[in-house]
Order: sequence, then structure tokens, then C-alpha cells
Amino acid sequence: MKKSIYTLCVVFLFSLLAAAADPAKPPQQDRTPDGEAAYKTNCTRCHNTPPALNVRQTRVVVSHMRVRASLTASDANAILRYLAENARR
Repeated sequence: MKKSIYTLCVVFLFSLLAAAADPAKPPQQDRTPDGEAAYKTNCTRCHNTPPALNVRQTRVVVSHMRVRASLTASDANAILRYLAENARR
């Protein structure tokens, strides 16, 4: 019984290593999220349209919502860029 559990664990670990080393899959960190898509995915659950804020206000709101909505750093930065491009001047 112990030998079969050990064998199963070894096979599982090798399959994880093989999946991690698969060159066909691009690394997850290399992808920069699209700001509009990240906004639609994360923000439109509660908000309908992007707010009409200036850039300074947008930075404050995004930093607050990063904590409240559990956004990743890359999503928060992409959303900030998207909202800053459409911010009031």
C-alpha cells in the first residue's frame, strides 16, 4: 500500500513538472492585461460606466479598489492606465 502511494506521488510530481516545463504554454507573467478588458471583468460587477474623474482621483480610487476588489497589481495598473486615458483633464 505504501509503495503504491509513493508511486502515485512520484507520478503526480513528474506530471506537474512536465506541465510547468511545457514550451507551448506562454508564462502567465509575460501577459500584460488589457485595461478595458480588466475593467469589464473586475469593475462592471458593481459599476456601470467608468467614472468621470481626473487622473489624481482615478489613482486614489484604483488603489482603494485594488484592496476592496482583491485586484492583482497587473490588473490594477492596467485599469489605472485605461481610466487615466479616459479621465477628465
